[in-house]
Amino acid sequence: MTATAPQAVAVDADLAIDVAGASKRFGRTVALDRVDIRVEAGEARALVGRNGAGKSTLVSLLTGLDRPDSGAVRIAGHSATAADTGVACVYQRSRLVPALTAAENVLLTSYPRRAGRLVDWRRLRATAREHLDAWGLAHVAERLVEELDPVQQKVVEICRALTQHPRVLLLDEPTAGLDKRDAERLFAVVDRLRRQGVTLLYVTHHLHEIYRICDSVTVLRDARHVLTVSLRELPMPALVSAMVGGDIVPEPTAPQQRRAAEASVVLRASDVTVPRRLEHFDLEVRAGECVGVAGLDGSGKAELGQVLAGLLAPASGSVTVDDRRVPLGDVPAALRAGIGYAPEDRHARGMVPHLSVSENATMTAARDIARRPARWLPGVVRAADRDRAYDDLAREWQIVAASPRQEIAELSGGNQQKCVMARALATRPRVLVLQNPTAGVDVAAKASIMRSLERTLGEGSAVVVISEDPDDFALCDRVVAIVKGRIGARLGGQWTEAELIAAMQGAER
Repeated sequence: MTATAPQAVAVDADLAIDVAGASKRFGRTVALDRVDIRVEAGEARALVGRNGAGKSTLVSLLTGLDRPDSGAVRIAGHSATAADTGVACVYQRSRLVPALTAAENVLLTSYPRRAGRLVDWRRLRATAREHLDAWGLAHVAERLVEELDPVQQKVVEICRALTQHPRVLLLDEPTAGLDKRDAERLFAVVDRLRRQGVTLLYVTHHLHEIYRICDSVTVLRDARHVLTVSLRELPMPALVSAMVGGDIVPEPTAPQQRRAAEASVVLRASDVTVPRRLEHFDLEVRAGECVGVAGLDGSGKAELGQVLAGLLAPASGSVTVDDRRVPLGDVPAALRAGIGYAPEDRHARGMVPHLSVSENATMTAARDIARRPARWLPGVVRAADRDRAYDDLAREWQIVAASPRQEIAELSGGNQQKCVMARALATRPRVLVLQNPTAGVDVAAKASIMRSLERTLGEGSAVVVISEDPDDFALCDRVVAIVKGRIGARLGGQWTEAELIAAMQGAER
């Protein structure tokens, strides 16, 4: 029997990106469901959607990091898994090598060589300085990346992408951590690349940016493609509605407003200023009150959480707990003052992967657990005492682990997050500061976290929730939206998801 020759696939030469029926699963989670997206050569397309809509998964398919379970993903007519498709990407999470210099990172994929295949270090540094000089950062070329501030690191990543002379450039939240001046520099570079015919896919939560630099927008919702349209035909309120699924009926965001307005102020942050991040920021939270701080990446919300937790010393301002001033930039002092903290990224800052779940959960309570063999000797934490303390936290937070000695890295994401939250509450703090408390957890784990927070509020603690995910504010009595380091809007009583997104954009609805 003669084999039939495979049928040729028709390729549209005018398409830079061609995603046809692409689906992707991770276990039981459907990350993309039969998505079709086509971007013409030279077009600037925005890709938007809520957290979990499928944006990051699509980017991973376009860059060849993942393969679709079904469907096809092509770049300029070639499979996205090909060795060289002319795609460059600036990722939301840093892909830099901290122990290398800025120059070495800029040219990481294409070190210049001399005869004998030796690296031409002089030419490498000179070329990197040329790229960095466009941003006024030629002077950092020979500094280690781990010594650079977040803005400088972002510029290094952008320069590295541009050294590849890409035909398609994917920008995943590229302005996160950039101030307005640096964002405008990025937009100028994007404009120049567009004039050169580079195709752009711009992934962002900052909707006002896409009207500045993009021709069209694709909206993903719940892993599906719901809309692609020219931005000239789509005002921002309609775009927000497409992202969240139409108009949402206002619902109370705090159960029955059970927290009394006359309760005493537990946490007070006054005139907090972090250069280029926060400007004269004020916040008060009362006993038993949950206050949300909503903002996009780079808005200053992350720095606010770090100031409250003692991780960052502001240029000016003060923080008090029960009218007692808290030393700034001092984590142990913040703990002693009664501030518990869960960081925004459990993997980077929230846990020690190779320590046990009990060690991670009780880390902040070591002084309370420790026993002193003698008055003049330091306290010693016994494993059995630590495990007993963990058992109490595990019951309270419904942490599922094989044993207290199991490594936290072996737990599911939801149980890891609950362990991080339990550690923040292990000392029974007066103030609990939570950044992205339900990031990357499933519905069941999210419900469990919310039940534990309900109990914490009922005991009279003050809670600050810092996030950009509307679901994280379900227990909040009120929400303040932070825009470029200042409070841009205050939402209380009832609000819709669309109103919250608009407030984070700095737009009025």
